[in-house]
Amino acid sequence: MLWIAHALTLVRIPLAIAFYYTYATPHLALAAIGAAALTDTLDGTIARALKRRGAGGPDIGGWLDPAMDKVFVVLVVLALWLRTHDTLLLALVGARELLFLPLAAVYLARHQARGNLHADPLGKAATVAQFGALAVIVGRPEYALPAALATAALGIAAVTSYLVRVLRLPRGAAATASSR
Repeated sequence: MLWIAHALTLVRIPLAIAFYYTYATPHLALAAIGAAALTDTLDGTIARALKRRGAGGPDIGGWLDPAMDKVFVVLVVLALWLRTHDTLLLALVGARELLFLPLAAVYLARHQARGNLHADPLGKAATVAQFGALAVIVGRPEYALPAALATAALGIAAVTSYLVRVLRLPRGAAATASSR
């Protein structure tokens, strides 16, 4: 039954593609971002409710959800870049991914870790800021730079927080310990 939550998580990929095709119609592009944010909110809630009711199946949400958040943001940023060519603005919105992905790859290679990399509250706030900044870029472009700067600041703070947690781990510790 957990597949319901996982399917909801995976919907962010077609929503990112829909964003590209609806960009010229801001209310539709904003609807794609809003729907992606809604799936991000609902997938974990549904998964937890299903687990409380004894649902079985693979529990991949711990890595699938943050991965799809990143895929969505990267695809939407790429779509925006293809439309606007505003590299600075989009680099600010994607700052967390630009910093986090190499860090995570090195960590996983060094520690040969398996498991979930859960976001802390700062990481969740950074995700909300990214979705919000993307909506501002489309709906209120005159406020895009302040939204992108705030998003970059939260993203850098989230990566720094993650890095501090990782550096405190003994070498070879499981990735699930990094969620503390």
